[in-house]
Amino acid sequence: MISQTIYFIPGTMCDKRLWLPLWHELQKTALFPLKLIHLEIPQYNTIDNIVAHLNKQITHDDSFLVGFSLGGYLASELIIKYPNKIKRLLLVSNMSCALADNELKERSRTIDWIQSNGYSGIAMKRIRALLHNNAHNNQSITSTIKAMDKDLGEDVLLHQLTVTTQRKNLLPVLAKLSIPLTFCIGEQDNIANLEKVIEKTKYNQSITVKGLKNTGHMLPLEQPILLANILKEWLKLQ
Repeated sequence: MISQTIYFIPGTMCDKRLWLPLWHELQKTALFPLKLIHLEIPQYNTIDNIVAHLNKQITHDDSFLVGFSLGGYLASELIIKYPNKIKRLLLVSNMSCALADNELKERSRTIDWIQSNGYSGIAMKRIRALLHNNAHNNQSITSTIKAMDKDLGEDVLLHQLTVTTQRKNLLPVLAKLSIPLTFCIGEQDNIANLEKVIEKTKYNQSITVKGLKNTGHMLPLEQPILLANILKEWLKLQ
């Protein structure tokens, strides 16, 4: 039986652990073999170079690509530059737009602070801002976020904040693509705006937008079962 290959690009300060709950749910119910491949975000000096490197890592034709947050933006850049490489694209907690002014200011302050004082790890206030209220006391989720952040460390954070901050608005380009594209965004996501994505993509029949209730920005950790069900439908596994 031929297996289906799915590539996954994580977000800022995330690694393979972001996907493990989702992968567990997918593998439990898949009707045919799945090859699930995590792609690390490389430390190149431009988004173009990062995307070119990621493209080289995708060695299977007609593959499926999933991107979370920053990884969703990189996946969008990849599909625009290499339109024949990917069969379907799933963007999680991402709207592929330029960052809002308040986010740009926050990143600038964070970079200045780290360069002056060093980095002692992600604060609980920041973690809570990424999660729905229901997940604030979920030790499994908060521990995973802390562990990924600690293991990736200061150099990776500074790289990701500096190199990937200045982004183009890719949503108008995505809205014109014919490739099947699905957005999954938590209704309480403070970063990706569900209503804006719905408005900008409503005329493209190839685009599906799914809003998940009781979910913040860290959707793969907060709602792995719901996301797995969406992926199974997306992959035609059920």
